[in-house]
Amino acid sequence: MLSNWLCFIIANMIALLAMKPFVDKDLLVLTRYHRMAIFHRMFSLRNKVLPFLHPGSIKMDADSKALDELISLYYPKLDLSEDLTKNDVEKFRYHSKRILTALFPAKSSSCLIQHHILQYNTNQIHMYYIQHEKINDWKCSNQSIILYFHGGGFVFGDIDTYSCVECNLSKSLNMLILHVDFRLIPEYSLEETIEDVINIYKI
Repeated sequence: MLSNWLCFIIANMIALLAMKPFVDKDLLVLTRYHRMAIFHRMFSLRNKVLPFLHPGSIKMDADSKALDELISLYYPKLDLSEDLTKNDVEKFRYHSKRILTALFPAKSSSCLIQHHILQYNTNQIHMYYIQHEKINDWKCSNQSIILYFHGGGFVFGDIDTYSCVECNLSKSLNMLILHVDFRLIPEYSLEETIEDVINIYKI
C-alpha cells in the first residue's frame, strides 16, 4: 500500500516538473503553443529513444522528424508538385504559418518591430528591425546585429510567422535583429529571391 502511494507521488512530481515549462505563469493554463510544444517534445523524445519506429524516407534528426509528424497529425499532406496552382501555394503557406506560429513562443509586449524599405540600385528590399524595448539605428552605431533570413525554402515565411522567435532571440541575446522580407517563389524567380539576399550583404 505504501509503495503504491510512493509511486503515485513520484509520478505526480515527475508530471509536474515535465509540465512546468509549458504552463503560462499569468494564466496558469496550457495554451495552444504549449500543447503543440508538448506533442513535439514527446515525438522527439520517442524518435531519439526508439528511432526505428519512425525511420522516414529522408535522413532527418529526431526534432525534424517530430515536426514532420506533428504537421501530418494536424494538417493534411500537401502535394508540392511542379504544376502548382496559386491556390496550392496559398494553402501551403496558410498551414505552414499555423503550425509554426503554434510552436513558437508568444512575443513579449516589450518587443518592438519597425518596417523599413532599403534601396539598392533600382531594387527595394523590405526589412523589419526587431529589438527588445528600444530599437537602435544599426547604421549609426557599432552594435552587433543578427541578419535573419527566415526559413521556408524561399516559398513561404514572413514577419508574422517568425517575429515571435525573433523577438525572443533579440531579448535573450540583447541584440538587434534585421529580418529580411525577401521576395518569394513562385511569384518571383529564384534569381530575384537570391538577388534580395545578396543585396542585403552589399548595403
